[in-house]
Amino acid sequence: MKKKIIFLLTIFLCTQTLKAQSGWTRERGGIYVKAGVSTLGSDKYFDMEGQVNPKVKEFNQQMLSLYAEYGITKNITAILNYPYLKLQNYENFEIVAGTGNPQLELRLALYKKIPVVSLAIGVELPISQQTNISQAKFETAPGVRESTNLPSGYEDFNYWSTLAVSSGFGSTPGWATVSGQFVKRGKNYSNQARLGFELGYKWTPKFWTNARLVGLYRIAKSNNASTGNITNGEGTEYTTLNIGVAYEVIKNWSITADYQTYNTFLVSLKNVYSAPFYQIGISAEF
Repeated sequence: MKKKIIFLLTIFLCTQTLKAQSGWTRERGGIYVKAGVSTLGSDKYFDMEGQVNPKVKEFNQQMLSLYAEYGITKNITAILNYPYLKLQNYENFEIVAGTGNPQLELRLALYKKIPVVSLAIGVELPISQQTNISQAKFETAPGVRESTNLPSGYEDFNYWSTLAVSSGFGSTPGWATVSGQFVKRGKNYSNQARLGFELGYKWTPKFWTNARLVGLYRIAKSNNASTGNITNGEGTEYTTLNIGVAYEVIKNWSITADYQTYNTFLVSLKNVYSAPFYQIGISAEF
C-alpha cells in the first residue's frame, strides 16, 4: 500500500510542478507546443513530520509528455498538459507502462498592459489506469513473487484557478511572473494553494533561460481526510526550484531542458518522495 501511495504522489508532483504560469495570453490562432521526455529516481521520502523515512525502495520513472497552448481569441488561450506515457518501477521490480491524466485549462487576459494580468481555470480528467501490476524480479520464496500496483495517475477530478501577473523590464529582454493558485479537490482530500515566482532572460535572439520557485501549501483540511494518507498528495507540502533553458535551432523550433529540485525556502517538505527531475524536449511556436 505504501508503494502505491508513494507512486501516486510522485506522479502528482511530476505533472504539477513543471507547469509554467504566465500573465500573457497568445494572439488569436497562435500555437505553442512542447514535447518532452523526463526521468527521475530516488529513495528519499519525507513523512508527515518532515523527517526522512529510510524504509522505502528506490523508485524510478520515465515519462513522455505534451504541453500545448492555442490562442482561441486574443484574450483567451486554451492549454493542454498531458503526460501520455509513463514507465515506472521500484527497485528489483519490473517496469510497467500507462497513460496519465490530461489537464485542461483556459487562460483569460484581464489586463494586457504592463503588468499584464490573467486568470486561468483548469480541470484534471481522471482517465489514467488504476490497475497496473508490477511483479518483483526475484522470488521471495520458492514459487512466491511479490507484486505491487502502480497506477499511472490518480482517480478523481481536481479543479483550480490561477491568478498570474507578468511584466517585462523595459528594453531589457527579461521578464518576471508572480502567480497564486487555489486547487479545489474531492471531499476526501484537503484543498491546496500554490505560490510561484519566475524570472526569465533572453540572452541572445536564440537562447533564453528561466528560473521558477514554487511552494505548495496544504489548506482547509478535509473532514474526511486521513492525516497520514498521502494518496493523491494528501497532506503534501513542498518547495521546488526549476531551471529551464531553450535554444532555437531553426526558425520557430527549439530544444529545451529542465532541471528541478526540492528545497525548504518557502515551505518544508512533508509527505514528499523527493527526487531531482530532468527533462529534455522540443518546442515549436507559430
